[in-house]
Amino acid sequence: MIKVDKQDQKDLLKYFHKKDYDTNEILKDPIFAYIMPATKKFLLNLSFEENGRIKEDVLFSDQVKNSLIIETFFTNLIAQYGANARDIFITTSEDVVCDFSSLNVDEQVKCIKKFLIKKYSRMYKNMRNIYGKKLIQSSELFICPYCSRSYIGVIESEKNSKSITPDLDHFYPKSRYPFLAVTLSNLVPACLFCNQRAKSSVDFYKSSIYPPQKIFDEIEFDFDVYMNKIYIKNYGQLISRPEYKTHLETFLIQEVYASHTEVLKSIINKAQKYRKSKIEDIAKYTMGLSASEIKKIVFFEYEFMSKKRELLYKLKQDLYKLIVLEQTE
Repeated sequence: MIKVDKQDQKDLLKYFHKKDYDTNEILKDPIFAYIMPATKKFLLNLSFEENGRIKEDVLFSDQVKNSLIIETFFTNLIAQYGANARDIFITTSEDVVCDFSSLNVDEQVKCIKKFLIKKYSRMYKNMRNIYGKKLIQSSELFICPYCSRSYIGVIESEKNSKSITPDLDHFYPKSRYPFLAVTLSNLVPACLFCNQRAKSSVDFYKSSIYPPQKIFDEIEFDFDVYMNKIYIKNYGQLISRPEYKTHLETFLIQEVYASHTEVLKSIINKAQKYRKSKIEDIAKYTMGLSASEIKKIVFFEYEFMSKKRELLYKLKQDLYKLIVLEQTE
């Protein structure tokens, strides 16, 4: 999703290895003077850090390896704090107040979560401000991968004095897995609707597909001309698979795409105006152009649209095939 070259990797690693982001240094703060020794020891030996700093293979982890990072952490947490530690960690929010000096193991788990949220949220915020634009551009995404109906490119003023960047969604939410907050493979450029309204903090761990735009390779759009209705023909088949069901229901793909009847009307109107017989008549009076070539000119926007840059690409292609191609072949 986000790809950076070796020089950028070195720069990012160097940035995150500053003392500001070193657990050893952070724990020297007076507010941790009474931290329980066991809690301090756990924080100094986090599986995703080395000598208090994020590991290189965590920062640049492949998405498929992020589940191992998650499970290794929770295995260690449960081993020290008991079977309920995972649930307590996941459900502990940023707003929780915890007592680092408490002997209660559940309270210690809350404090560990609080510490990691604070540390990694600050790391992410600073990375977003400094490297965000560059990271988004490196993804080479122009359309939201979750919905494929909104542009997400970086917009800059002529003098580069101001820029507008899309959201960076955490595929596995940082509210649950704060230690993946700056892992590049966990960051997905997305539109505001998908990130903040539809997905928000929905947990995609082990329940959704990656990369998310892959779902549009599987969806088959169809329509009912009499009801002026668009629907997903294989919806029942898709929702039988948990990862597709999560995506479809989270982003309301069926409902959202059903609202784009203007696409259906546009293709139908053009197809009616330029029926097969009409195109053949035009070909008779057009020297050097066949009926198939004229059809490509008439339906140019559907014949030559870019998958990476065309909003609603799969919908337009499926409807074009059903309304124009199959009816004129």
